[in-house]
Amino acid sequence: MTYTSLHRALGVPAGSVTEEMIVAAVAANVVESEDLDWKRDVDEIKDAKEFAKDVAAMANTAGGLIVFGVGEDGADHADELVGIENPKPHVQSLRGKAGMVRPFIPALRVYSVPLTALPGRHLIVVDVPRSPEAPHLVPQSKESWGLPRRRDSDTDWLGESDLEAAYAGRFRRRRAAEEHLAALAEELDDRLRGKEHEIWVTVTAACSMPSIADTEQAVNQTAPEPSMLDAIQLLQDDGELRQAFDGGTAIPKVGLRRAVVSSSSPYAGLSDKGHLELFHDGAFAGALNVAHTPPVGGIRYLAQSRMEGAIRDLVTVAALHAHRRQADGVLQIRATINVPPPGQISARRLALTHQHYMTSTPEPAPASIVLERVAPVTGEIPLTDAVSSNEARMRMVRQLALDLIHQFAVASLKTL
Repeated sequence: MTYTSLHRALGVPAGSVTEEMIVAAVAANVVESEDLDWKRDVDEIKDAKEFAKDVAAMANTAGGLIVFGVGEDGADHADELVGIENPKPHVQSLRGKAGMVRPFIPALRVYSVPLTALPGRHLIVVDVPRSPEAPHLVPQSKESWGLPRRRDSDTDWLGESDLEAAYAGRFRRRRAAEEHLAALAEELDDRLRGKEHEIWVTVTAACSMPSIADTEQAVNQTAPEPSMLDAIQLLQDDGELRQAFDGGTAIPKVGLRRAVVSSSSPYAGLSDKGHLELFHDGAFAGALNVAHTPPVGGIRYLAQSRMEGAIRDLVTVAALHAHRRQADGVLQIRATINVPPPGQISARRLALTHQHYMTSTPEPAPASIVLERVAPVTGEIPLTDAVSSNEARMRMVRQLALDLIHQFAVASLKTL
């Protein structure tokens, strides 16, 4: 949810644009800025290249809002609410035009807001996130591309030195995101009880746009964690999260800038079945123990369906938590399998099986191999898709699970 000069001028928190906000903005004559652009009508856009330029310019700067249906005076101040008729085709058209931006901005939102003050008319809002993939290019002609940016209420083009700094910033942000997820995973490892037969599936996640919401009173120690309760409504009754946390009703504990939810009660720093850490900025670290039996012949067996179920449950909580904390952009995810060292034995040997419940001697999946280490895998998904679309979220879950099982030399995945 983009926080812009519009929100600042009106004194409202980050969130989607409403009719009340725009009515107040017109009354207050809120002025355009580098993150706010008023447009009276969609016809103001000459062609797709011009709109793509406007979108890329905001993404290359600090994100922002383009609001159609607001007239302005000659000094860039909002001064009239006019609205747009029949917004649906315009919304679809604007989404298509934004597709000209390279690289694509996955968290871009285009939506309409009905106006009760003007029945039959709507606002059209283009919410451009601050993009971790900046700089973004747009076509200037058939042969050339340019990198636009916002300067106050105008748009210009990045020069050579600006371009060098912009790409250096992109690579720096990518390294920082990878290091952040790895650091969360390393901290998480210290919270997992390391018995000989245990196998943990761990997921860490963070948004490209962390929450800027006030973090006071973030943990309510008298009620179950709300992100978990929301996730339980979306997950299967026999899911890994339910099993680890006794139906999902665990009470959070106060942590350093985070809420800690542990399956162990009382919690003394180590968890036996499940452990979640929900950070105030919307980041997440979680692990579920998917072991059923002690090792057989010195090898621990991981049921493929249980691994995927654990990833699904953890990713769902991560997405809902980030959304609740008003983070935004792309949800970046890291998943791996953690096998604690079995006492004095240094090897961490693990094999994959298709069995869900290992009540007898397990049989490895065809063509599987024994591993001593499973490398982490990563993926990303727009937060809005992860929250609103079960299909999109499950595609991400299956891809993470498939990338993990490929390390066992298994070519296919039996999905849940």
